[in-house]
Amino acid sequence: MPTFFRKEFRLKGGTVAHIRQKENGSYEIRYRRNGMNISKSAKTLEVAKERFIEALCNSKSNETSSRIFFGQYATQWLEVVKKPQVKENTLEDYRFTLHKYVFPRFGKMRLRDIKPFDVQRLLNDLEKKGVRRGSEGVYVLLRAIFEFAVAENLIPKSPMALIRKPKHETKHGQAFTIEEERILIDRCMESTSYCRYAFILMLFTGIRRSELPTAEVSPQWVTVTSSKTRKGESARKRKIPVSPMLKPFLPFVSKSFGNVRLETLTGVFAKMMPGRHLHELRHTFITRCQECGISRELTSVWAGHKADNTMTSNVYTHFSDEFQLDEIKKLRY
Repeated sequence: MPTFFRKEFRLKGGTVAHIRQKENGSYEIRYRRNGMNISKSAKTLEVAKERFIEALCNSKSNETSSRIFFGQYATQWLEVVKKPQVKENTLEDYRFTLHKYVFPRFGKMRLRDIKPFDVQRLLNDLEKKGVRRGSEGVYVLLRAIFEFAVAENLIPKSPMALIRKPKHETKHGQAFTIEEERILIDRCMESTSYCRYAFILMLFTGIRRSELPTAEVSPQWVTVTSSKTRKGESARKRKIPVSPMLKPFLPFVSKSFGNVRLETLTGVFAKMMPGRHLHELRHTFITRCQECGISRELTSVWAGHKADNTMTSNVYTHFSDEFQLDEIKKLRY
């Protein structure tokens, strides 16, 4: 096949390709160097150049992705993409999940070499070991990481598209019975642990364990800073009126809990009430409020729950202090 002419096609970065015109009049641009073999043709030289540049870019992208290992990329994604968006404890959870469950399997694999079967086997193995909650966390992280890699043109498609999402049934806990409350209070009074008054405060206010160090107790209100705020949002304070159930214990619970270690709280509570979880004190407070006739909206305000999108929740839940102090009198059993 005769060549009517040859000349070079130079691109930025030093790439030099050769152009020739075939017998049928079409143009071909070819590049055979550095392990690449790219050839693109078209009826016009301009279209041939466009096709060649696109193929060259894709080839270089594949070359780049072939040098990227999953562990390296996931770590960079965590620090650059997620770190500015989440709180430090959430970031630590992500790091733990990757280092504990993912990096031993994928850390030294090339990003583009991880296939759907590899991911599904990892999730299956975690479920067989009973790590159901961990497998769900792995799924969520892998999906986000691979989708970002696709957006960067490092891989053509995500291996997560066909993956079955693990199902983890969250245990929401169960409220204490009134008899169990009495047992807890008796054991608190008999205990010498400094945690005992923290348990009573949590039982009769529904505050979260993480909110306890911020608690400020006065004769009428318990004020805490909500722990359920996203990074970048202003900290929100909320107050819970002192109920008839809490009032007898005010001399004890009015002390500061700023130095209480949260891990210690959980451990002491587990020994004091075997088989029960500290967070169930919150469920108990919410349940008793409902049973004593306090409205769901007002109970949600005290518990620090997010308002739903109804007009009632968003507009008509600005309860006055006088109304709240009157309503809390119902919490007597």
